[in-house]
Amino acid sequence: MPSSGTGGTGGSNYGGGRFAHQNVDFKANNAGGGSGSAYKAPKNIINALSEIQRYYVLESRSDDLPKEYFTLEQIFDFFKIGFKSGILEGLLFITLLPFLQTIYPGFKFYFLGDALNNQEEMLFTVSSYAPIVISTIFMVYLSKYYEGGLTKRAIFALINGRSSTFIIKGVGIYYLLHYIQELSLKDPNVVYSWIDFSQWIFSFFTTHELTAEMIYNYYYRFVIPALGDTANEIFFSMLIFAFFPYLTVFYKGYVNTREKYRMEEEYENY
Repeated sequence: MPSSGTGGTGGSNYGGGRFAHQNVDFKANNAGGGSGSAYKAPKNIINALSEIQRYYVLESRSDDLPKEYFTLEQIFDFFKIGFKSGILEGLLFITLLPFLQTIYPGFKFYFLGDALNNQEEMLFTVSSYAPIVISTIFMVYLSKYYEGGLTKRAIFALINGRSSTFIIKGVGIYYLLHYIQELSLKDPNVVYSWIDFSQWIFSFFTTHELTAEMIYNYYYRFVIPALGDTANEIFFSMLIFAFFPYLTVFYKGYVNTREKYRMEEEYENY
């Protein structure tokens, strides 16, 4: 019997030691920056997601981990990761969309005498939105881990960084394209000088000899009228993709809360 009692105590200590060891490891791996700190800032969005998965597992095993374990330094690091990833996505989007849906269709019609076919339109639309859609799906995937104060804090830091750069670029490109449109209508001589300087670029898209006058006419007939619509499309697309991850995360939180209340009611009525 004494040995049994000792074993029971040992088992209790083992269980307590196991969770204590988890908490110690968690503190060591996620301590704020300082001399001797073991914390290493994530280098990319994959590293950040791996950290979020680790937080999710730790919180699922222990209820005594306050959200403050995710320090201000870590919030800033995750924000930077989200911001940098948003810069790349946004640059691809705001480069591909105007070129594939505004510049090239008019160029093909004006210089090559042919309009886009259905396959090209579908390909260009998919190519324009593919980078930003894929990344948004990746961010939505984070809602799977939206449980626990610590994990929620990490997820929001990452999403806030990404959404911030989307909003900044959306507003910036909106005003930039409208400014170019107004400047082109106000001072055509400046536009002509730009075209004359960059005329060699257009030679990559056709074997026909192009003059500055031809490019100038194409610009005012096809590009200028479409700049306003392109600016609006980029702006609203950026806003949609910036806020959509929040909607999925909040919906996940609502589902979790509703399921929690349902289980509590079933337990009380049992």
